[in-house]
Amino acid sequence: MEDMIARIVEMDKKARDMTAQAQKNKLDYEQQIIEKRESIKQDYLDRAQKRIAINSEAAQKRSEKSLQLIEERDNKTIDALNSSYEKNCDKWVDEIVSRVVE
Repeated sequence: MEDMIARIVEMDKKARDMTAQAQKNKLDYEQQIIEKRESIKQDYLDRAQKRIAINSEAAQKRSEKSLQLIEERDNKTIDALNSSYEKNCDKWVDEIVSRVVE
């Protein structure tokens, strides 16, 4: 009888040990899942930041090119106006004076 009780106690201890090990394994797996999720999240954020930096640089270059084209166009317009002014200044002054006097 004592032998049977000892076996039952031993089986109960083994069952508790197995349950404790299963619980520990469960917690370990949960921790691994959390760490893997964070790793994936961080990897995604790192790649997103790299893409943002690349896209930002490309947008900056496009903006600079566009600004350069606008400045070139404006400079041509200013040069054309200055040239027209230099050629026609006296004529315009005479025309304005004659219209005011008349």
